[in-house]
Amino acid sequence: MKKTIVILGGGPCGISAAWELAEKGFEVVVVEKESEVGGLCRTTDYKGFHFDLGGHRFISKNQELIEKILALMGNELLIAHRKSVIKSADKEFDYPLSLNNIIKNMPVATILRCLTDYLKSSIVGRIFTQSDASFEQWVVNRYGQKLYELFFKFYTEKLWGVPPSEISSDWAAERISLLNLWDAIVRLFYPPEAEKDSPRTYTKMFYYPKNGIGQIFTSMAEEIKKSGGNIILNANLEKVITEDNEVKSVSICRDGKTIVIDCDFVISTIPLTDLASCLYPFAQESIIMDSACKLKFRSLRFMNILIDMQDISENTWMYVPDRRYIMTRIQEPRRRSSFNAPQGKTSLILEIPCNFGDDIWNGAECDIYSRCLEDLASMGIHINGMVIDYFSTWAKNAYPVYSLDYKTHVNNVLDFIGRYGNVITCGRQGLFKYIFMDQAMEMGFTTAEVVMENLGRRVDNEVYPR
Repeated sequence: MKKTIVILGGGPCGISAAWELAEKGFEVVVVEKESEVGGLCRTTDYKGFHFDLGGHRFISKNQELIEKILALMGNELLIAHRKSVIKSADKEFDYPLSLNNIIKNMPVATILRCLTDYLKSSIVGRIFTQSDASFEQWVVNRYGQKLYELFFKFYTEKLWGVPPSEISSDWAAERISLLNLWDAIVRLFYPPEAEKDSPRTYTKMFYYPKNGIGQIFTSMAEEIKKSGGNIILNANLEKVITEDNEVKSVSICRDGKTIVIDCDFVISTIPLTDLASCLYPFAQESIIMDSACKLKFRSLRFMNILIDMQDISENTWMYVPDRRYIMTRIQEPRRRSSFNAPQGKTSLILEIPCNFGDDIWNGAECDIYSRCLEDLASMGIHINGMVIDYFSTWAKNAYPVYSLDYKTHVNNVLDFIGRYGNVITCGRQGLFKYIFMDQAMEMGFTTAEVVMENLGRRVDNEVYPR
């Protein structure tokens, strides 16, 4: 008799796990609340334009993973080139930061202040042990106060909605540890010989599907169905029903009807907090529910604009740290693929951080659009009169918020879920950890291997390691 695995969430991690398990002959049921798979890597098709949920690209140091996706996608996978800038103080700075560009765009006095602060922080850091608890402390300790204020402080505050002093240094260590001033100087005179040896931050070439990043996961979904897997869309999780520390079934609601799915194993890629609250009988320990309530996600609203112009800029995306502007990043999708817009047209995606249910999340479409037009014009991007149409998309659980004490709460919830012998939680939302798309895919394949081993089935082919 086939073993049944229920996979909660059809994002990169969940769909990758489902693909591997379905190919190995397991009964796979993917439960996805949206109308399509892809999770945070979904692509919306509208009037011949393609809009991703944010800025995605496929790069990996795992050659096996690359070859697997190349075999899946064939000629549908393009090679694209990245060019990114930071728009700050009416200037454009290369991203990653480059020394010659900084010298060109900054006043001499500001450059000297940056260097002085950088040297001061470097010397002090070698002599004294300093606290690295917060994002602010981590950056100032390594780059000095001035560089922190210019490139990190306001962008971080916009992104998270709280002061950087209240964000864990884990975010800095994961996201900006490669932006080293001396590294920028070395690269100015000694550019890297091979892109494959460069850190992710410096990678300029990447793979990207013709019709948006979501095409990878819709292609995976087709393979899952060919292998007999079942993908249930527009389904809301009600309960994960347990008995004697084992999951027995999963209860979902679709089209107003409750469906109960008996299963041998559950792979959860939904938010860690949602899984904890759906385990039934529900947790009685107050510490578990208290920790779950304190884990928060930052949301994003995307303003997608269809434009009757050939080009806006040569940039794949532009970071916007200035507090005057509502968005944190501007993207032009056709810079990833010319197929993302009809010939002679282009589009923009404006990423607007918010909290679920706040004034930006619930804001009237016309009001948010008008504000975006004003901000773009103030930055020198004039599209008024050229707009074909516009619409919003939303991501409720875009970023796990790394508060100063988040690890304690994550560990409490993970320890609780760990009591159940046939449940694995994984992925960005499932582990409450910011990971990249390719890492989520690898994690999905690895989780599939673990499940197969737990269910006593022999693994014929080696699966990707963590």
